[in-house]
Amino acid sequence: MHPTTLHYELASARIADLHRQAERDALVQAARRARRPGREHRRTFLPPNPITDFTRRVLSMLGGGGLYPAR
Repeated sequence: MHPTTLHYELASARIADLHRQAERDALVQAARRARRPGREHRRTFLPPNPITDFTRRVLSMLGGGGLYPAR
């Protein structure tokens, strides 16, 4: 077999394998998403931490942008 033809066939087979792997990965991700509950149902409501709330209020009164620096 000619080396160029062999290289083309190997490359085609490798690309086909990558496509099949991508399809399998997409199916696995979809199955995982289907098993997990939605984000809105995942956590129960937690009241804000009083220390964090106090810190945010103090920083806003002092003219700071907030608890986290601007990016």
